Amino acid sequence: MNPPATLSLDAILDEPIAFVFELDFSLEALDREPLLEISPVRFQGEVSRIERGYALEGRLAYRGKLECSRCLVAYPFQTREDFSLLLYKGRMAGKPGEEEVALEKEDLDAFFYEDPVISVAPIVEERIQMAIPMKPLCREDCKGLCPQCGQDRNAGECGCVAEVVDPRWEPLKSLKQKV
Repeated sequence: MNPPATLSLDAILDEPIAFVFELDFSLEALDREPLLEISPVRFQGEVSRIERGYALEGRLAYRGKLECSRCLVAYPFQTREDFSLLLYKGRMAGKPGEEEVALEKEDLDAFFYEDPVISVAPIVEERIQMAIPMKPLCREDCKGLCPQCGQDRNAGECGCVAEVVDPRWEPLKSLKQKV
């Protein structure tokens, strides 16, 4: 019997094997600042044998809350992602005494394993990390916060007068005073 959230590649013979997992990730484990909340992740798909390894066709579905990078408001998001991944034995870098291996373009959609019973959590975590935006926005036209008083400009104007003078014009200002 397989431990939870693992796939036994040895069990895949001629026909693909379907799978469904529900995985929990803590915010601390994901360590992404804009991520405020994440639901359990549903990961389903199938794995089939191919010439040099295995092909995984998967679908992720999860939701949560992100913090807008402009106005700091928490907003909900929902993600559904279909992806393909090739599973190959070996070529793991980072083991003591081994030389590092440079990834080629075709390796970007590949997962290298040593043991034929693989945990799906690292695969799912990597997909989540790639899906979370570096600078999330609650909406494309988010106006952000007022730099003077901190009011959310999406809720309304604050009344602050922004009188910003480009410092490169200062020499002309002194010339104007002389004339």
